[in-house]
Amino acid sequence: MIEDQKQPRGDAATNEDPSPSPEDSDPRGAGIKVPEAADSAGSEKDSKADSDRKRGEPSEAKPSKLTKKEILTLLTEKNETILELTEKSEALEAKNKELKDKWLRSAAEFENYRKRTRKEWELLQQQTKADVILEILGVVDDFERAFSVVGEQDDEFVQGIRLIYNNLMSSLEKLGINRIEALDTPFDPNYHMAVAQIEQEGAEQNHVVEVIEHGYLLGNAVVRPAKVVIAK
Repeated sequence: MIEDQKQPRGDAATNEDPSPSPEDSDPRGAGIKVPEAADSAGSEKDSKADSDRKRGEPSEAKPSKLTKKEILTLLTEKNETILELTEKSEALEAKNKELKDKWLRSAAEFENYRKRTRKEWELLQQQTKADVILEILGVVDDFERAFSVVGEQDDEFVQGIRLIYNNLMSSLEKLGINRIEALDTPFDPNYHMAVAQIEQEGAEQNHVVEVIEHGYLLGNAVVRPAKVVIAK
């Protein structure tokens, strides 16, 4: 009874064959068509071209050749454009040169005007100062005449007058007023004005022997020449 039960199992194992049949291992044997490599590459190119066209990419097109007439027309237009731009450039350069010359002339005229007005202003200031100084010098002359009358007196009143005179002369020196030293110097018409000519022993000819009224300078300019007496 034990042998009868084992027998069927042996039959079942014998009927089941695990190895595949030739038809299962070869697709061609089963009637399935396998595409070749060339067909596969061509299909890929076609699909790529279709996808490019779908994306809207432009296809490479050969440029069309221009005719001689078209080339000549393009060259003529190009030359006309160059000539037109050249004329405009020359006109702008001429205009720029003209404006530059005008600017240079205006700048030079303004500089000359500035120098002229500055010089005129300085002269006006100097003239105004000279006019005021001339009035003050009249007061100085009065002080000096008073001292010539007083002589050697040296009381408190005279000392006070001399102090005022010295302060006045110091103020004039601060303004640039200097006295012309004329006594015993050769006569110079630029600084001296002769009011008389006398013979004097021991004096050189044409030398100043007496100062009637002192002269003064404002810087290097003569405010008032000295009135002098010269020797013959």
